[in-house]
Amino acid sequence: MTIKKIVLSCLSIFIFFFLINSIWAQENNALTDISNANELYHDKDYIAAAKIFKNLIAEGHVNGYLYFNLGNTHMRLGEIGPAILNYLLAKSLLPRNESIEANLKYAINKTVDRLDPPRTGFIQELFFWVQAASLNEYFQLSILLNIFFWTVSIGYLCLRTPTWKTLKTVSMTALLFVFISTGIKYHLQSSQKLGVIIDKKIAVKSDTGIQNITLFELNEGAIIKINEGNGTWVNISLDADKTGWVPIKSIGYY
Repeated sequence: MTIKKIVLSCLSIFIFFFLINSIWAQENNALTDISNANELYHDKDYIAAAKIFKNLIAEGHVNGYLYFNLGNTHMRLGEIGPAILNYLLAKSLLPRNESIEANLKYAINKTVDRLDPPRTGFIQELFFWVQAASLNEYFQLSILLNIFFWTVSIGYLCLRTPTWKTLKTVSMTALLFVFISTGIKYHLQSSQKLGVIIDKKIAVKSDTGIQNITLFELNEGAIIKINEGNGTWVNISLDADKTGWVPIKSIGYY
């Protein structure tokens, strides 16, 4: 081995351990921040707790429990719109969590409009099971089943028995099912744009601009479907017959 290869190998090892150490340090810092935020929450310093939770999310710590805790903090502050927004974000990451579902329903019942999320479309009704897991869970399951399928396939090449053939058929069917479910989940999540009203009350206009006719009003916490926008105003709807335009700054997206 030449000196150049030795130096490059040592450098690669150093970079690897440096990155591992950096990730470990960041995770430790995040856990410390979460612990501090939880203590502030229990001490009823909700503003300070919310600031820490928001900073962690802004740093890229995408976690359902962080959104859930931030939602609880907003509820304590009487900010129903941001609370519902964060509960919905938490639910998208932890779809089977009963506490999130219960708190979301409680928050919706505290709003003036009491609007549940818009009704699902035909695809979501047809493939109803995709809502049972998050997109990240589908990705992880796809990877595991892919590994299992190829392991079984190799086993079948070596041992061509009926058992291995059955295992190969079952694993391939399961893999295709999960691949299709993952694609549907991704399509629904990327195409369905929903939002929450975060202002106390807004007027839904017939067109962009405050000078246009007010069609109806919505209050903080109303969950709406977002259709299109121009950077300043967005077209929203509750159903096919109830639609209009609102300022984009009045909406929180999820």
